[in-house]
Amino acid sequence: MKCIKKSILPISKIVFLCFTFYLISLSTTAQESTWQIDPNHSNINFGVSYFKVGEIKGVFKTYTGSFIQKKDEISTINITIQTASISTNQADRDKHLKTKDFFNAEKHPEIRFISTGITKTGDNEYEIKGNFTMTGVTKPIVLKAVDNGSYVHPRFKTENKFITVTGVIKREDFNVGTNYAPAKFALGSEVDLIAEIQLTKKK
Repeated sequence: MKCIKKSILPISKIVFLCFTFYLISLSTTAQESTWQIDPNHSNINFGVSYFKVGEIKGVFKTYTGSFIQKKDEISTINITIQTASISTNQADRDKHLKTKDFFNAEKHPEIRFISTGITKTGDNEYEIKGNFTMTGVTKPIVLKAVDNGSYVHPRFKTENKFITVTGVIKREDFNVGTNYAPAKFALGSEVDLIAEIQLTKKK
């Protein structure tokens, strides 16, 4: 009988610990959510100065990505853009931008950003550090984001959030236009990024 009691005690402790860890796991999962980019309600825009007096503006039309939120704060961002989806509203220019003179889309079909650290700087503002990969070159960059709030769609019952991400990317750091001499005189070295992103909470 003593042997039975001795064996029951450790088992009860194990069950209690397992139950405790299970509750902790549920709590952590409840505090963490994944939000996926809705490309139908988002825009990834860029602009670069043209001969110092004008500006060329464009968009990337095809992309995917997700944001992870922990305790109501953005904690991780992962975005992949299809390079060949670049559009500046001029077919000949877009075709040239896809060549090795600029983005070399055939060799480098994707542009990626993976966050390495996110700091909340205000009630709904963030500083985002991460690795940016373009034309096969990966360098750290810093972006800023504003969480504009969320809403529940009355028809689809999905929870959605709007995020605005801004930043500046130095194109020559990623060899964009460095193989095309006229770009040195025609284009600015800094490219402004403005992404207006709608996210849908993954169920």
